[in-house]
Amino acid sequence: MPADLEGRRLSTILTSTLGMSRRLLRRIIREDGFYVNGEPVRLSAIVRRGDLISWRRPNESPSIAPEPMPLDICYEDEDVVVVNKPAGILTHPSARERTGSLLAGVAYHLLGAEQTPHAVHRLDKYTSGAILFAKHAHAHHQLDRALRRGFVHRKYIALAYVPNEITCGDWLHLVDDLAMNPEKPSRRMVVAPGDGERAVTHALPLARTGHMVLFAFELETGRTHQIRLQIAVRGMPLVGDRDYSYSIARIPDPAGRAGYFERVFPHQALHAYQLSWQLGENGVPKTASARVPDAMETLWSLSGGTGTLQEWCARAAAANPANDSRVTLDTE
Repeated sequence: MPADLEGRRLSTILTSTLGMSRRLLRRIIREDGFYVNGEPVRLSAIVRRGDLISWRRPNESPSIAPEPMPLDICYEDEDVVVVNKPAGILTHPSARERTGSLLAGVAYHLLGAEQTPHAVHRLDKYTSGAILFAKHAHAHHQLDRALRRGFVHRKYIALAYVPNEITCGDWLHLVDDLAMNPEKPSRRMVVAPGDGERAVTHALPLARTGHMVLFAFELETGRTHQIRLQIAVRGMPLVGDRDYSYSIARIPDPAGRAGYFERVFPHQALHAYQLSWQLGENGVPKTASARVPDAMETLWSLSGGTGTLQEWCARAAAANPANDSRVTLDTE
C-alpha cells in the first residue's frame, strides 16, 4: 500500500482510489470478503503502509446467451477487449433482434475465461468500428465513470456529400441540442438550446474528390446519431445515410446529386477507427485502432480519392482540435 494512503479506511481506498462500486463491495463481502495481508477484515479496517489488500472477484451470471461468431479483435487484456464491429451487426440485442449481436459474440469468446462482457458504449447497427467491452463488473464501473468524465476518446472517419466549398485542414466545431423526433422515435432532431441534450462534435475535413469529402470526427459527447445528424443539418450528409439525408438541411438539390450519394453506398459511410481509454484515475492510458472496411476503401478509391483511408486515419489521429485552427459551424 503506497505511503500516501496510510491511515485510511479500507472502504475509502476501495471506492475512492480503486474506483470500486458500492454494489460490488457488497457482493464481495457477501461471497468471500476482503483480506489484508491474508487475514479477513471489515471495511472499517485502517490500512497501513506496506499492507497487501486482496479479494476474490465474484462470479457473474451471463446477461446474454453466448453465440459463436468471427471477431476482429483490436486489443485485449485482463480487463477489456476491443472489437472491430462490422456494419450490419447490433452492439447488443434489441426488442426486435434478440440474437446475432456483437455482445453475444464477445460472450462466447470469453466462455473459457468465465468472464462476462459489458458494453461500455455502442455504435449504430450500420456504423462499423472499435467498440470497448469490459470483461467484469469492476472494469465496467471504472470505464463507465471514465466515459462520463471524458477519459474515453472516440475518433471516427466518414465520407460525406458536400456540394459547397469547404476548407480542408480546419476543424469545424459543431454544437447542437438533440432530442427524440416525436414523429419517428428511432431518430433524433435538432431542437432549441435548452430543449434537448447538448451534443458537441469536432469535424475535420481531410480531403476531397468531387462532391465527396473525407471527414475525421472527434466526440466530446456521445448522443444517439450525433455525428450523422449534426453533419446532415449543415448540408453535408454522410454518404449512404438514408435516415439523415440531404433533405434534412432543407437546401434545394436541383441536379439530384444528393440522391446519388445517398444510394451509392448501402449504409452510412461512418467508421470508428480509434479508441483511447484509461482504467481508473491512476490507470495507464491505452489506445486501440480498428481497420477501415474494404467497402469504404473501395468507394473512396473508385471515386478518385487520393491515398488510402487507413493512411488518412493515421494522419487524423495526430490532429488535435484543441490546438489546431477551428471554426464554429452553425446549422443552415
